[in-house]
Amino acid sequence: MNQKKRFYLVLGLLSVMSLAFSFSANTVKKISMIMVARSNKNGKTATIKSEIAYQVAGGKMVSHFTQPNNQYIINNAKGEVSIYDPAKNTVIQQVNYIFSTETTQFYYFLNNQKSDLGLRNMGFTNKATKFEKNLMISTWIAPAKLSKSIRSVELVHNGGNPIYTKYIDGEGKVMKKVYYYNFQKVGDIEFPLAVTQIDFFTAKDSVITKTSYAEVKINEAINNELLNFTIPLNAKALK
Repeated sequence: MNQKKRFYLVLGLLSVMSLAFSFSANTVKKISMIMVARSNKNGKTATIKSEIAYQVAGGKMVSHFTQPNNQYIINNAKGEVSIYDPAKNTVIQQVNYIFSTETTQFYYFLNNQKSDLGLRNMGFTNKATKFEKNLMISTWIAPAKLSKSIRSVELVHNGGNPIYTKYIDGEGKVMKKVYYYNFQKVGDIEFPLAVTQIDFFTAKDSVITKTSYAEVKINEAINNELLNFTIPLNAKALK
């Protein structure tokens, strides 16, 4: 896999990692955890492991991947992203707001916006809301600028927690489903320790990714060594 493909693959993983957090910025200043993500396609499984550390102020996130490759990813609220390969002492850097930690569901959960998972901030409008037993099901319509790729999103809550989202593409087909479960209490906030995401490419072609989180630590208990990690000044920059 070349460096550019790896770059976008890892950015996708950052999105997957972000799904499981649901903290309030009033109580959680810093957080770290261990993530394991297993993706299955056509009977083949790929495993990714990393330790993640996040700081609310500035939105800095540092992820140390140990499988399948040893590398670090650092990104922040400004959209500054760096991918560092310790073995080769090389770094890929880019600045684009789409890579900002504020554009991920991680940010919306962390800032206690799990009522709409940031959809309203992205320009979506709530078309309808209905209730079935203890579930609240809301439908969100995408803004014109996104309508070619996403038509709508269905969001399901059980109590105050989101448990399911379904994304419909511009042609009216299901493009993604996300399930949130195994909610646990951290401080005064509940969050899911497990997330299953299904990406549909065609009716017969999909990728299932199951992500689990463990060793959750907050504030003074987190791994500050990881959060304070910096890329060596002599690292070779790659384009």
